[in-house]
Amino acid sequence: MMLVINMRFELDLEELDERVYSDNYWLSHYNWDDDIIDQYNVPEKVHIHDATIREGQQTPGIVFREDEQVRIARALDELGVSRIEVVPIISDDDKTATKRIVKEDLDAEIISFISWQKDDVDTALDCGLDSVLLDYVGNPWQGKAFWDMEPEEIVERGVETAQYARDHGLEVSALVWDDFKSPEDFLELNYTSIVEEGGAKSVSLADTYGFSTPWSMKMMVEKISEWVPGTPIELHIHNDFGMATAQALSGVIGGAEIVDTSMLGLGERCGNVPTEEIAVVLELILDADTGIDLEKIYPTGKLIEKLSDFEISPRKPMLGENAFKYSSGWIHWMQSKAEEKGELKGMLPYMPELIGHPGRKFVIDKSVGGGLLKSKLDELGIEVPDKETLGEIVKEVKKESTVLKSELDETEIRAIAERVLSSK
Repeated sequence: MMLVINMRFELDLEELDERVYSDNYWLSHYNWDDDIIDQYNVPEKVHIHDATIREGQQTPGIVFREDEQVRIARALDELGVSRIEVVPIISDDDKTATKRIVKEDLDAEIISFISWQKDDVDTALDCGLDSVLLDYVGNPWQGKAFWDMEPEEIVERGVETAQYARDHGLEVSALVWDDFKSPEDFLELNYTSIVEEGGAKSVSLADTYGFSTPWSMKMMVEKISEWVPGTPIELHIHNDFGMATAQALSGVIGGAEIVDTSMLGLGERCGNVPTEEIAVVLELILDADTGIDLEKIYPTGKLIEKLSDFEISPRKPMLGENAFKYSSGWIHWMQSKAEEKGELKGMLPYMPELIGHPGRKFVIDKSVGGGLLKSKLDELGIEVPDKETLGEIVKEVKKESTVLKSELDETEIRAIAERVLSSK
């Protein structure tokens, strides 16, 4: 029995709009289904607040010297971040670095991380800064356990420091940390007080341990929007559960206008929202304007890797060695077919040049197929007379890769090929 189906299964690429299809990417049209976008409240502009200089140095073993901090600030400014977070309160070197960064007259806003100590405000003033990120507790249990403070005292202390900073001409953004363990009524009091009495220009919802779901993150952004209408909401999220980028995406869908990030996802414990990941996700998946020059993503990431001496994991999205590296013969065949049709991006997440990546790389290992190996042998100037001989070389390559448990270099590939050819 033959099944007769009278339906059109092929997408008409010309009908896809630029949010889904362009020269550099082919994304999912399901992201723009009416039922999906009805849930979106994406701001016109999403600002990237990069904290690499501060959070990066909370990564165990990472220290940025004065010159390195200045170089990082320049690179982040060229990348297009809206804010660069500095930390002059840590040491004299950090204070000197901050003063030098301020004198660079960058396009990005330079904002100082401070605690609720008034001395920290004075340090920011001494550095010539115009704004501060006021970090203080958002969880009344911690306030009681650490400082023996009642909930109302926490709120008052935050407001007093914010008022002191504003009285001295500084703009204040409030980073109220560990919100997702806090009672909702306390959060509402804390947020409304720091805005209405403390005069904070923005408030940062912090998932300090990364255990909110994307749904609860969106819900909390919407609640805070009701508590302090018209006040920009920031997101400060740690990656302990591996969800930071997804949580940030969801928070922006809920209306958050600013995302705190760090290059490579550097930061305490498992780090923060990676600048490179959220910028690409927001620009491509949400069609949001971040101001980031995507072509500078890869080179900026590699620069930070060198300066931090922090080795990027091969499987790191965007920046890892494996992001556009392949060994599967099957994948090589499919990409070759897609390329023949002029649609290589049909077999890629996006074109590597979109983020300034040097491009695809194929390696030879146990997964190799005849087509991939043949292209490598051609590159090495090794002629293979027939398919049977090629099959023998493939078989020997697979054996050797299995023994070595690795990809083979050109010397090893050449030796195998010459051995097989000489036996003919």
